[in-house]
Amino acid sequence: MKFAFSTVACPDWDLDTVATKAREYGYDGVEIRGFLNEAILTAANVFLTDPVKVRQTFQTAGVEIACLASSIAMKGNRRADVQAAGDLRKYIDVAQSIGCRIVKLFDTHLRPGTDRAGAAVAMGQWLLPLGDYAAEHDVLLVVENMLSFRNAKELWMMLDMNGHPAVAACWDVFNAALVGESPYISVPTLNSRIQYTQVKDAKLGSLGATLCPLGEGDVAVQIFLTRLRGIGYEGYVTFEWEKAWLPNISGPEVSLPAAIQKLKEWTRPAGEEAVAVAEAETVAVAV
Repeated sequence: MKFAFSTVACPDWDLDTVATKAREYGYDGVEIRGFLNEAILTAANVFLTDPVKVRQTFQTAGVEIACLASSIAMKGNRRADVQAAGDLRKYIDVAQSIGCRIVKLFDTHLRPGTDRAGAAVAMGQWLLPLGDYAAEHDVLLVVENMLSFRNAKELWMMLDMNGHPAVAACWDVFNAALVGESPYISVPTLNSRIQYTQVKDAKLGSLGATLCPLGEGDVAVQIFLTRLRGIGYEGYVTFEWEKAWLPNISGPEVSLPAAIQKLKEWTRPAGEEAVAVAEAETVAVAV
């Protein structure tokens, strides 16, 4: 299992700083949030940077580009979906040029009264040629449970309808928690279809969610990690801290080191955990 953070956590950092800090904090990779046809909210935008420079920056730091993330989603409107498909191909092209193997998109937003099964079929069909394009560029498309398909059964149905080896799931445990689904259900349902994951924690209430440090909220992140280990998941777990949209939450200098420490604590093998505790106790006695 590898760990990354999204650049939405550090909107003021350029790509050099992102790569340097990722290495300093102990992350394996970085998810770069791309902005194509929307307002640019981070300084680290690969669409405005020479791809050779981007690749070299991360290679020098010894940090992977874990994912190129978009907010592209199927709209259910023919003209809009043609545009969205064109945009997704641009993301795939850029991902290949910077040495990134994964491109993320959202599911789809259903209008009231829309047949959910029909929408799953439609999205699966829309993704088929895009899956072919991604495969030709050695890129994997991962669909995040962000909009209307937030539970595992519905996302599984869409992926099953599509049936393309270059299309998989990005499972966000926070989004699932918003609809009351536990990792005990999500992870076994999707199983090996999960090829990328995202985590964050929050206090959940009737008025919405308030972000908080990992382990201090109501999202079952630790259980999620345990279940992922149970299915042999070896991909990325990406910490998403939305500073770009929520300027009043803590900055990356605070949130990112704390998150990687907690993620590694929760996934440390039992034997290593005992050694770490013994070492800490030894240091305490010496002091």
